[in-house]
Amino acid sequence: MKKTIVATILFTILGINYMFSQSVGFSYFFPKNGYFSNPIAPINISLPIKFGKYLQISPGIGLSNIGGMSMSGFPTQYKSNIPLVGSFQSFEINVLPGFVLPFKNIKFEISGGGFAFTSFNTKIIYGNFNNMIAQANNYDFVNTNVSIDKDFFGYGFIFGSKISFRVRNSVWGYIGANYYMGSQKMALEGNYTAVKNNLITSHDFSFPETKILYHGLQISVGAIF
Repeated sequence: MKKTIVATILFTILGINYMFSQSVGFSYFFPKNGYFSNPIAPINISLPIKFGKYLQISPGIGLSNIGGMSMSGFPTQYKSNIPLVGSFQSFEINVLPGFVLPFKNIKFEISGGGFAFTSFNTKIIYGNFNNMIAQANNYDFVNTNVSIDKDFFGYGFIFGSKISFRVRNSVWGYIGANYYMGSQKMALEGNYTAVKNNLITSHDFSFPETKILYHGLQISVGAIF
């Protein structure tokens, strides 16, 4: 009985080792209406879990320095398709189920899944934000004071593809691209001083439904062991 239990445990461990591999790579993010963003380190890590030859799930993590992102949720008169928040850091956790088409020395993968992220050291890009307020209200000049009320996590979806090629034995290189569609609620309120026709005026503002628009294309290059 003990031999059977030991054999079962060894078989399970060997099976898990066969199913798991490690992916380490460099990823660069190009936000929609934002500024180029590079990873911190610059490393992202995933742990593909294989289910036979054609299916796998790839949990992963990444830490990025976001150059700038646009926001959504403003009233219609505000043209918010410009970078309004940045730079800041983002820690991401994702899960990507995928379909793999394997050949001897090359693999094609199509995947889609979800991600959650948290942002920190978040700040407003005041030059762009002030210009947005000024244009919406036909002011000559605006100076704002903004306070941020941000949810801890943001969420969204990812879809993309990857090409992997054998380097030697069990080592593979890969090139991939993923598109992110997510958001994180970040309500804004504050006040501004504006100048129009040499007249100075002050107003309060509140944007309770605004969000960081975490949309963009990620390009990745790395290795699978």
